[in-house]
Amino acid sequence: MKCRMCGFEFDENRLENRGCASCGKHSNCNLIHCPECGFANSPQLDQEFDFIIKLKDKFGRKSKS
Repeated sequence: MKCRMCGFEFDENRLENRGCASCGKHSNCNLIHCPECGFANSPQLDQEFDFIIKLKDKFGRKSKS
């Protein structure tokens, strides 16, 4: 995963504590905090951006034809 704030790349599966230790949402928190800057990254947001980029590429190619 690449942090959206600082650009640091890390493997979210190798983190000991994926979520914030003080947020109170330990059981249902889907955020992954960057080990470099602490920013809370959302894996779902990355999936949505990938989908939007694919759609833009698909529609962009059709309009150029």
